[in-house]
Amino acid sequence: MQLVIFEDRGVEALSPITDLIPMQEVVVGGAKQFIRLEKLLDMESRWIVRDHMELRVPESRKPDYGSPAIILNSRLLSTDLSLKLDYGEALICGSQVVAAKVRSLEWPPEFERAKPCEAKLLENLWDICPTSIVEHLRSDLMKLYGGSEIRVNVNVVGRHAVVIGEGVDILGPLTIDAREGPVIIEKDVLLEPYSYLKGPLYVGAGSQIVAGSRVAGSYLGTATRVGGEVTTSVISDYSNKYHLGFLGHSYVGRWVNIGAGSITSNLKNTYGEVKVRGASTGLSKIGAFIGDHAKLSIGTLTYAGTVIGTASHVHGLVREEVPPFTIYGRSLGWEPVEIELDSVIRTYRRMAPRRNLEPDPREEKLLELLFERTEDLRRRMGVRKGRLG
Repeated sequence: MQLVIFEDRGVEALSPITDLIPMQEVVVGGAKQFIRLEKLLDMESRWIVRDHMELRVPESRKPDYGSPAIILNSRLLSTDLSLKLDYGEALICGSQVVAAKVRSLEWPPEFERAKPCEAKLLENLWDICPTSIVEHLRSDLMKLYGGSEIRVNVNVVGRHAVVIGEGVDILGPLTIDAREGPVIIEKDVLLEPYSYLKGPLYVGAGSQIVAGSRVAGSYLGTATRVGGEVTTSVISDYSNKYHLGFLGHSYVGRWVNIGAGSITSNLKNTYGEVKVRGASTGLSKIGAFIGDHAKLSIGTLTYAGTVIGTASHVHGLVREEVPPFTIYGRSLGWEPVEIELDSVIRTYRRMAPRRNLEPDPREEKLLELLFERTEDLRRRMGVRKGRLG
């Protein structure tokens, strides 16, 4: 029996988060999605993804067609779902397949019986952040890391688990607040003095938290650099928010740099509902959604609910959606201009060695494919070719 996690068309609504990675690798709650779903059945997963995402699937995760399988929708948010199914049986939410059990894996799959269920699927950007962070970060970390508690020579308050990995370097006094949830710090993290870390919180391996930072209720990926104030947010692998500034109720993709003094608004002056792409969210606190490889210049300010496209460079005040591969600075008197693909790839090649990594040809190929697929979108959104000025 194999566990197969599949992408469906609903993943497209989660752009820019899913532009360059499959839904299986998106951070949801307290872990990347494939880790959360593997925990349901205590099985390693195989993946079915969008055609252009096949580049991202390791050989060990390619499905075994023709063999028995339990299949799970990659957008499944609920982790308390009963998966006791008979062969040929599927769980359906509306018209969407949530899970199924088949004797012989084929795609698309065929089922003999459909059972309705009330599972929650990720439908919108705000379901990923802040909703999944608010509702699932604490419980996910408790399921994944249990109730073990390791005390170190820091000021720890609260009774939730505090897990400190090997090689963590604590340079001076700091406070770990575990009253509201676990604090998980993976190996080789550098913690500078006078920081306040409040659970539920996950800090990925090789990351650095800068002196005097306040980080609460968030997920920080592998090799991130984080300073200032961060709350109820995801900062994905290899991204920088090194300097003073505020990031709240936001999702930051991979390979992003957020310049000094940048601030994401996460609340309207009226305390009313924040809309995203003009859609009602029912939420009063939403920050920004920042695609992979985006760069925010020093002093960038974003309105609540702002979407910043993959590989875009933004400056000044951002009060509207920014398409992918766009240089944006309306508040500075600039009309949006398309950034050259070669420039994006050069920047990535400069950034990767700073994380002790070689640039990945798959990443570059997916950037190229996305650039081609989104050209019409940029034209429709008023982005012109050429240079600034």
